[in-house]
Amino acid sequence: MRKIYFLIVFSIIICSCLQAQSLIPFIEKNRFGFLHKTNGRTVIPPQFIFASAFKDSMAVAAIGNYIVSSQYGFINEKGKWIITPQFNSADQFFEGKARVQKNGKWGYINKKGVIIIQPQFSQCHNFSEGLAPASLKNNLWGLIDSSGKFVLQPIYYNISSVFAGVVCTQQNMTDKWEIITIKNKTNIKTSFTRMNGFADSVSAARDTSNKWGFVDLSGQWIIPPTYTNAGNFSEGLVAVQKDYKSWGFINKKGEWIIAPQFDRMGSFNNGLAMMEMGNDIVYINKEGTILYRFQR
Repeated sequence: MRKIYFLIVFSIIICSCLQAQSLIPFIEKNRFGFLHKTNGRTVIPPQFIFASAFKDSMAVAAIGNYIVSSQYGFINEKGKWIITPQFNSADQFFEGKARVQKNGKWGYINKKGVIIIQPQFSQCHNFSEGLAPASLKNNLWGLIDSSGKFVLQPIYYNISSVFAGVVCTQQNMTDKWEIITIKNKTNIKTSFTRMNGFADSVSAARDTSNKWGFVDLSGQWIIPPTYTNAGNFSEGLVAVQKDYKSWGFINKKGEWIIAPQFDRMGSFNNGLAMMEMGNDIVYINKEGTILYRFQR
């Protein structure tokens, strides 16, 4: 039985979520449904083996008994299928395109469900600034444009999404990462053993002692590497982990905004973040207040 606790005044919830999507996913008896974020009322009953958050009034949803054998499609905010379940996997829409998997290969569809880039990639990611990371059968990565053609050839062991015209790459598994400016193909060599890619003009980076910090677009540290794990900045905050223990959130000054207390990380979207605490899933706001708590 789902347990929801309202821990702040109703009017405060409304103010904090005014510009947000109105529905958020929850899990009950291993099935996903959606509740209204301002009053906790169930709007779409739990029925999906998987469901994403809503984006542009659409959410990925899957039907079946097991994730690996389920069929994925897209629903509207009434829970009605607008793109019927037909894919082996799918992701949200970015720049009008969603990556989907069919017969073991990845491609892209438009919002009508029409395939616009044929499934041909062993892996691919979402579009950003007109480009998307993609990999062929050799598992080497490059960047494709909206026609599916490689504009940065697939020669990299690792690659990030594009932000502000730059992309983070790793040529070979043991190489240090580079920051490449796509337009003029200039690159900044770094000493980092891992980079998450830029978001909010900042990227998490790992040094040679396996500690994570954050760098700017020039590769300079703005938050020293002191963390054992790190996510990506979203809405001014990022989840980090100290000493492989609980997760909390810091700002771009490296100040703790939400103290470490969560077992698994999430990121903020429209003012809320979904986190795990023991056997519970919780939604928190940017002050760390738990708005909703429910059992899986």
